[in-house]
Amino acid sequence: MLIRLWVMLLLVLGLVGSANAQAWGDLEIDVLLKGEYKPAKINPDKDQAFCGKGMLVDERLTVDPKTKAIANLAVYLLAGTQKAPVHPDYAKTAKEKRTIDNKNCRFEPHVLAVRTGQPLVIGNPDPMGHNTKAEFFDNPSFNDLIPAGGKVEKTFGKPESGAVKFECSIHGWMNAYLFVRDDPYIGISDAKGHISIKNLPAGEWTFVVWNYANLPKVTIDGKETTLGRGGKWKTTIKPGANKYKFEVDVKDLKLN
Repeated sequence: MLIRLWVMLLLVLGLVGSANAQAWGDLEIDVLLKGEYKPAKINPDKDQAFCGKGMLVDERLTVDPKTKAIANLAVYLLAGTQKAPVHPDYAKTAKEKRTIDNKNCRFEPHVLAVRTGQPLVIGNPDPMGHNTKAEFFDNPSFNDLIPAGGKVEKTFGKPESGAVKFECSIHGWMNAYLFVRDDPYIGISDAKGHISIKNLPAGEWTFVVWNYANLPKVTIDGKETTLGRGGKWKTTIKPGANKYKFEVDVKDLKLN
């Protein structure tokens, strides 16, 4: 009986040791444009007294004219047959509210990610009404009128396989994109073109590189890389820091 208890204890300790042996790495990517790009200006055809005050432009590609940094490019772990383990630190933010606003006659932010079960607040700080319309594949679609100063809250029970488009039917130029995922492993480039995905499980993984421009290839650390179907990119995450420089040639952009 005593021997059997010792065997069971060793097995448990072995399992704990195995779980704790999982190594984790951080993915850091800087995204830059090669060439010149100037977004088209949008001339609002509704609520011009307010919406015409700012400089509204086509946001399918957002590039800093000085640094060439590309914002709103997403890189995310491709869901496969084997689910990736999730680092315990992500439990702290699993139910944290995310926000997207109808602000200054555009959506802010323009690209956003939420996890299943994570509340999304859709707000409207503008002085006129907006509506937010989204058609999902695996979650209920909605088309909600949001009055000035109002907000609605949504949660999503299932992950979506790709980006879901948000639109405002009242102001037809307004759009944004939402990713709904059941893991936290997605990064979206900020105004400086920087993407950060913390605590990825170490090992070889396939990621998706997403932008409206349907990128066929990217220069990664000076090496031209043809992306797979749907923007797939395979790389090995090593323990610690994993840093890459992505360069996108303006000639390869295909804005649909």
